[in-house]
Amino acid sequence: MPASSPARHEGSRAGRRRWELRFGSIRGIPIRIHVTLLLFFVWISVTYWIAGLGPRGTITGVLLLALVFVTIVLHELTHALVAHRFGVRTRDILLLPIGGIASLERIPERPLQELAIALAGPAFNLGVALLLWAGLGIAGSDLALSTASRGEAFALQLMWINVALAVFNLIPAFPLDGGRALRALLSRAMGRERATAIAAGIGQGVAVLLGLVGLTYNPWLVLIAVFLWFAARSELAMVRLRAALAGVPASAAMLGRVDVVRADESLAIAAGLLVHHGGAAIPVVLNGATVAALTREDIAAGIDVAGPEAPVAAAPHHQVVTIAPTEPLDRVLDRLGSDAAIAVVVDHDVPIGLVTAEQLASYVALHPRA
Repeated sequence: MPASSPARHEGSRAGRRRWELRFGSIRGIPIRIHVTLLLFFVWISVTYWIAGLGPRGTITGVLLLALVFVTIVLHELTHALVAHRFGVRTRDILLLPIGGIASLERIPERPLQELAIALAGPAFNLGVALLLWAGLGIAGSDLALSTASRGEAFALQLMWINVALAVFNLIPAFPLDGGRALRALLSRAMGRERATAIAAGIGQGVAVLLGLVGLTYNPWLVLIAVFLWFAARSELAMVRLRAALAGVPASAAMLGRVDVVRADESLAIAAGLLVHHGGAAIPVVLNGATVAALTREDIAAGIDVAGPEAPVAAAPHHQVVTIAPTEPLDRVLDRLGSDAAIAVVVDHDVPIGLVTAEQLASYVALHPRA
């Protein structure tokens, strides 16, 4: 399930990622594992053991589960590789007990590109299932679990799990791949905002049904339902925000009167400049280039750890993107992510303003569309 995710705040990296473990990278895309997934593996292992499967059965079950998550990584990587062909970067892939999320930098501009990205993941799962089916056929298996050997049973289960992953993801409900495919098709006739509203509405309806079924049969489905509900709502809010910002220049929403501080200057100087003008943040420059931004919280954290005379480089910081005053705010939103990065508006290499995701939301609230 490809999904947008916020840019990461360096100052709160420990807070945001203390539950995530980096598990290497593929094609430059970081793979992260949420610690709850490791706890999930432990829980599954204990469940198998209590069920009387013994050491061999428990190891086999956990190995099958591990291969399922390898498949999920490859599913998300397939989304990422197709997105890359259309110039859309993937920030990272995060694995959770309920599956994986490829965090795309933005939604492709062309609906058919989004359609191709959305369908790539389920197509991969169906391809894996087809290969396993062919391999079992060549091996002479009758594809029945009741008569299969241990190895055949393992391959059969993995085959059907891939079929299930493909079918589930093709449900036309946002944020599943099928919902994204539905939005792509609808966008050609009615625009992305309306298409997203329809796909998100279907997604929330599916979430309710899934939650009700989960309350009766499997509590795990309730967790998936909660994720679907909030993911659909979040995507609709982001698309509406982006539509409201389309074509509006960055200069219309920026905070002006910006001071800058050099990376080798002290935190006390940075604090004084920020307090003097009452700004939201202060850009940090190194060799004439804007490399970061400090908020009040960043400066306070740096002073608390290193003291007021420590250089600003010792403090936590926000990532920045530099933009022109005329850059449309919807493009700025894409570059910011959705929460913590800060855009520095630069005119002739001189910082003249700041734009944050919070400011963009405030701008829309103060300038509602007709």
